[in-house]
Amino acid sequence: MLEVKNIRKSFGRNEVLRGINFKVNKGEVIALLGSSGSGKTTLLRCISFLERADGGELVFDGFEKDITRLSKKEIRALRMKMGFVFQNYNLFRNKTVFGNVTEPLLAARRMPRAESDRIAADMLRKVGMSDKADFYPDSLSGGQQQRVAIARAIASSPEVILFDEPTSALDPELTGEVLDVMRVLANEGTTMVVVTHEMDFAREVADRVVFMEDGVIVEDAPSKEFFASPKQESTRRFLRRVLRDYDYTI
Repeated sequence: MLEVKNIRKSFGRNEVLRGINFKVNKGEVIALLGSSGSGKTTLLRCISFLERADGGELVFDGFEKDITRLSKKEIRALRMKMGFVFQNYNLFRNKTVFGNVTEPLLAARRMPRAESDRIAADMLRKVGMSDKADFYPDSLSGGQQQRVAIARAIASSPEVILFDEPTSALDPELTGEVLDVMRVLANEGTTMVVVTHEMDFAREVADRVVFMEDGVIVEDAPSKEFFASPKQESTRRFLRRVLRDYDYTI
């Protein structure tokens, strides 16, 4: 469904992505793991065109082209197929919860007001935020704000949703309520790529785990296989560090 081939990105002399090949199949949940600075977020941002890659190819539903040669019209068309959930919510502070969900539908998709209102109501119900529809973001907890951000991302029925560390700014209790929503989406067959440090989510919900280090993909395996028998030494080191109850022989 979605694939990038040999994608590269540098910031000055710092080569952040070094020829990444990455594929997402329809209905898959992929957990993207790795230490800070491994290139995970940059990969998501290049896929969604929040950053312009320096090289590589992008394939999406039969469309295939050099990622550096896409026109603005092509980029817009591809973005319309994607949803993005940011680490720090990125909600419109001057709009209500309801307005945060309807605004992209009205502004970007030119959707009739009645239809956008109906969809927003449905999505807020889905994430358990119907009772906060008239509230403004600053009056909500971090977990509530992130659930609104998820409602906004799914409102346009994207073909894939990219999550950039959606729980890293939350305390454990609020993390749980956001992960519960994501589990529901996964059970419904939503295609998701999730940059996360939540190992339980990666182990229990993800279909595949992709581990990155120093701008390359080190290991890509089904979730159960990844956690039960990681093949690469660097993967085992990472898991020993983040999973204190596991012992991987190196």
